[in-house]
Amino acid sequence: MAMTQAARAGIDQVAEASIAALRAPSVFNTQPWRWRLAGDRGELWADRSRQLSGLDPEGHLLLLSCGAALHHATVALRAAGYAAAVDRLPDPERPDLVAWLRTGERVERDERLFRAIYQRRTDRRPFGDERPGAAVLDELRAVARRHGVQLRLVRDDQVPAFAAAVAHAGTVEHGDPRFRDDLLAWTTRAGFQRDGVSARTVVAAGGRTVARRDFAQAWPAGLAAGEGTDRGTVYAVLATEADEPRDWLAAGEALSDVWLTLTASGLAASPISEVVEVPGVREALRRLIGGVGRPAIAMRIGIPLPGSEAVPPSARRSGTEMVGLA
Repeated sequence: MAMTQAARAGIDQVAEASIAALRAPSVFNTQPWRWRLAGDRGELWADRSRQLSGLDPEGHLLLLSCGAALHHATVALRAAGYAAAVDRLPDPERPDLVAWLRTGERVERDERLFRAIYQRRTDRRPFGDERPGAAVLDELRAVARRHGVQLRLVRDDQVPAFAAAVAHAGTVEHGDPRFRDDLLAWTTRAGFQRDGVSARTVVAAGGRTVARRDFAQAWPAGLAAGEGTDRGTVYAVLATEADEPRDWLAAGEALSDVWLTLTASGLAASPISEVVEVPGVREALRRLIGGVGRPAIAMRIGIPLPGSEAVPPSARRSGTEMVGLA
């Protein structure tokens, strides 16, 4: 009976962790995963029905999104006092089985990143003049490294070339109907679907160093650009050693860890994925950061302007839709 109760307690903790993982960031807020609870473990599955066929034909960003969800779940377990035992891509015959997750050993509770799960937002507005401090940037590099991922900062003298790469990616995608179809499909979702990029989180045009992605093609942007200049914004690239599924999964875990860490430190961020969606632009970005590693995603990181309007949370699907029994 004691073992049964212990097993029940463990799966309850994994179930709660999978609910916390609903808050994980994902490309275009597609939330392309589902959880299945089996015995003493949770199974994280990729949901290919939510793959972006034009922007992400190989499913790289889908796996990155799943990695972010996996890390969110481990953060929730750590906050509950469990180490989290993870078996990544455990079955070669079932490539969409992303991971098995168990509670793992008892450890001291750590709630810092767990609180950040519910504070984190995608802030696409220009940031201010003040640059994030060197200490926190060093911490973010270390956070990425523990997932086997490099966080490479774009130097100030490289920002014009980075901005040109982002702009070129936008031009290419705007001219390709496959890309436009993905963008339109995931920016015009019905409210009851609780996914996609909502107009209320999209930022109007405004002065910035690196052009924003134009999500406001079907509906007006819901957020004003504000008074930020972006002069203090830091641009970073998460890069992996290779392009295998395990690398993209690790990139997603690193993205989640970096984003929650910077959120807990009072910073804000938004992803820049278009620079890896266009192969030629991705290769140019690789050269820009020294030809070391394979760019998986870029980020803009900055200090929110004091008194700025809070960014609304992105819509999320329910636990009853995304978590079930195996």
